[in-house]
Amino acid sequence: MKSYASIPLVFLIVLIGCTPMIRVDADTYVNNPQQYEGQDTLITAELGELLANKELFQGRRVEISAPITHFEERDAPSWFIVLAKDGQKIRGYESDFLGWVPPDAVYLARWAKKEGGDVIAQGKLFGDELELDQLTYKTLIVNTSAIPT
Repeated sequence: MKSYASIPLVFLIVLIGCTPMIRVDADTYVNNPQQYEGQDTLITAELGELLANKELFQGRRVEISAPITHFEERDAPSWFIVLAKDGQKIRGYESDFLGWVPPDAVYLARWAKKEGGDVIAQGKLFGDELELDQLTYKTLIVNTSAIPT
């Protein structure tokens, strides 16, 4: 007879190891950043808020929404887009590809730029740039960090 006593133990270890991601708006984070230290946090911000508080958001995961005004399709050491809104702009880049441009990301950038709609960009802020993790436009979600096979 098999013993199934270890199944609840494994399940408990998996549950304890899973920490939920906390989504917080920029104002709440700015008012009390210590509350979110050491936690998996995604800060949602307007582009102006992000740039005004970039020292506080350094190395943190952020989410912004803005139209794409430029994107690099080829001939660049890293793939990038420029998001701009209300006269402010930020460069979002993905250096994991090193010359290879992911077709789904290019399609998303072309589609969004042609229509002029807002793209939701998630990534980590480093300096004045956003190292991209994910882009979303309407129903298309692109994981920009996925390495192609």
